[in-house]
Amino acid sequence: MRFEIHDHLIPHEPGQATDRGWIAVTGYRPMAVTWHWTATWDLAECRRLLGGRGAERRGVASAHYGIGRSFDEGVDRYVALEDRSWHAGKNQTLRWDGGPFRSADDKGARTTVGVETVHVGYAREGVEAGEDWTLADTPDGGERLTVAPWSEEQIEMIVAVGREIVARFPHVGPRHHHGHSDLCPGYKVDVAGFPFARVLRGIYGDASIPDVWTPLWTARGRQRALLALGEDPGPDDDRWGPRAAAALRRFQRRNGLVEDGCWTTFVCWKVHDLLAGQGRTLG
Repeated sequence: MRFEIHDHLIPHEPGQATDRGWIAVTGYRPMAVTWHWTATWDLAECRRLLGGRGAERRGVASAHYGIGRSFDEGVDRYVALEDRSWHAGKNQTLRWDGGPFRSADDKGARTTVGVETVHVGYAREGVEAGEDWTLADTPDGGERLTVAPWSEEQIEMIVAVGREIVARFPHVGPRHHHGHSDLCPGYKVDVAGFPFARVLRGIYGDASIPDVWTPLWTARGRQRALLALGEDPGPDDDRWGPRAAAALRRFQRRNGLVEDGCWTTFVCWKVHDLLAGQGRTLG
């Protein structure tokens, strides 16, 4: 292995952001993986916020892993996989499988492994975009983000961490990975622009895993997908207006999805499945 995993485990004591074991509602195991970005510049800052007994976010938030940008930074482990980290739940509206959030037992912190990737997020005041940054719209279509890339070394570490997770929990399949924004659309935007297809193909060693995300990062791809599936999203103008939002809600309602008007990974998979059933593909 070309990088190290450093243990900065949060102790099991009152006032800390971790719990022993999983819960009966999940069969005493996590059901999925929630990927995050830190909106910070380095792993040391992530560790200061989340790692060990005296973390700044002590008793508020944690994660199972923090993944640095380079092999030199490596990977931090804050919570063992046998235990739960407090990485999602606030303003959560969807559960790990895209179903409606109904009770505290559906919290991401109770049902999924949480992984923080050290990543600055998107261009904003104080964060200038580079030439290789990409465009990705928020789940509600209200804002277009210019998102930083994940480095090559970091992707390799992400894949390695993902393999460690699924080796421990082999029931977690390719469709059981999502971003924080998929649980909390309208509140969170991470991990917009995440290279899910590349990461999952690496984790599972399966080049046939479809890229159901990249063609649908922005409004134009979403509009064209809805049109192809019989909805009327309005003009093909790469702008997410009221007609497109209404079309998405109709699509969700007609296909058994939570009708919230937000474009999540669960919508991406449904679009892919419906097109594949017709012998068509995204893009």
